[in-house]
Amino acid sequence: MQDMAELREQVRLNCEISNAHFWGIYSICGLLMRLRSLYRFEHSMKPWERIDTARLMEWIGGKEKFWQSLNGRKIEPLRIDGEVVDAFDVASVERHLPNNLCYGAGYATAMKPSFFLGELGEKYRKHSFTVHVVEREHVRDLLASPAMLREDRIYLRMHVFEEYLWDKVEEIRMGSAKPSLREAFAYHGVSREKLLQGGEALAEDIKRIAREESYALVAHEIGEALESEFPDALWQSLISASHFMERLARGIRDLLADTHAEGMLSAIVKRRSIASLAFYVASLSGFRRELFPEISEAYAEAKQGDWGSVESAVEHARERALACVRTLEEINLKSRGKDEAWLRSEVRRELLQPLGINL
Repeated sequence: MQDMAELREQVRLNCEISNAHFWGIYSICGLLMRLRSLYRFEHSMKPWERIDTARLMEWIGGKEKFWQSLNGRKIEPLRIDGEVVDAFDVASVERHLPNNLCYGAGYATAMKPSFFLGELGEKYRKHSFTVHVVEREHVRDLLASPAMLREDRIYLRMHVFEEYLWDKVEEIRMGSAKPSLREAFAYHGVSREKLLQGGEALAEDIKRIAREESYALVAHEIGEALESEFPDALWQSLISASHFMERLARGIRDLLADTHAEGMLSAIVKRRSIASLAFYVASLSGFRRELFPEISEAYAEAKQGDWGSVESAVEHARERALACVRTLEEINLKSRGKDEAWLRSEVRRELLQPLGINL
């Protein structure tokens, strides 16, 4: 049987190699946010515990030096039970794991390799997918997403989702949250006073909300997996062009996933979950928010019991996203031999300006 401590260190090394190569894809604020989260994770801190700034900065300095030492290192295969296994061959890795452990590997934003090793809570089937519910995690990298799709597997990372909710609580406490975010917690029975108080008293509420809202995360991943209107060749071309083009493409693809018949918004509408819709409105950002202006008014109507307005808004958003895909296909056909500056200019002229979007 594989020594689990040894395997953890192998996965941890690949996480650090990935971090070393890709930390530069984040803005300064985005990187600091992820470093604070990773610091909490590595030091087993509770979400409400205060981070000592001096210790954090010392830890970041150590990380920077370690990452510099990893320059040029490639993701390494895992050595398990005498076998050499590709780090991205999840099925082969899991054959060597005890039933209570779960391993995940894939590519995220900017094709950053992402890995985790955690405790498996349960498995269940949803459509043609197996959902792996991951509880406590032992190893992870800078980019920790609450849900991951890998072929016919969906990884629902509950600890990461709870962290996300704690971050939203902090937004409310700092006064920077959208009204819909405060309303989302209120629909779950958590008062503004309790949110402002924060601390350990919220722990059980956060766990409960994460469980109750997890279906929406799964639905998004299913929508993404089943969505066929964004051609793979176009996707690969755009994400390799520039960070700007990747953000644009991801915004469109995410909206298509959300508005798919089996996607997140369809699941929310079927449940008539006003709390889930409030969280969705609060979480919209970037190009996806610009593409979906109707959702705010539709949310207001849904609060009055009119879910037909939400269904109509979803239909319009999907039509708009599909039109964007068609425009991008036309631009991509003309882009051969052109540089990224031409591509960005053409996208602004042909796609963004007609929609009144300034990005």
